[in-house]
Amino acid sequence: MSNAPRLLLALDGSPLEGSSVHKLLSAVCDGARDAGGQAEHVRAYAMNIKPCVACGVDAAPGFCIFHDDMDRVYALLERAHAVVVGSPIYFDTVSGPLKLLIDRCNCVTPLVTLADGTQDCVAKWPRTKRGAFVCANSDAHRHETAEKSVRGFLKWVGARWEESLVWSHHDNDLGTVSEPLVAQARALGARLIQSAPHPADAS
Repeated sequence: MSNAPRLLLALDGSPLEGSSVHKLLSAVCDGARDAGGQAEHVRAYAMNIKPCVACGVDAAPGFCIFHDDMDRVYALLERAHAVVVGSPIYFDTVSGPLKLLIDRCNCVTPLVTLADGTQDCVAKWPRTKRGAFVCANSDAHRHETAEKSVRGFLKWVGARWEESLVWSHHDNDLGTVSEPLVAQARALGARLIQSAPHPADAS
């Protein structure tokens, strides 16, 4: 059994460093490191990601037919103990670059041909990872639709959503997330790293 520290992967859909989402994910990562784990904070806006082209059954022996910055994401997802997704709310869902990343993870549970000749989506690893969502939205725009998308993504990459941290605010200023919520994010990172993997056969 590996003695390597557990890894928390933070997938950041914010376009701006210093934004509320960026601060929350940074705090999640700090909490994971303080608890003895490792953390990788990946910013979708800084990545070169091709759109998914729905390449179909048995498309690639590894992950995707494309090789771009997603290769690093696949490797981190496979190794991660916990996955935390963060985004501002854009038109009731996550930001565009983060959605590109999410769509390209279709191949983590790819459509394959089974031994009997039928086809099905088969996960590359068991659903034992822990997952969470952090977001920022205005008072007039709710987060539930984006959360639904993130929860579906987490399931597809072998994680189980556990909670969401939501900064719902009325201002238009950068990075105004409250200190109590930042503290909650730090505690979330620690808890995710310290918690055991989910049972592989859990519903």
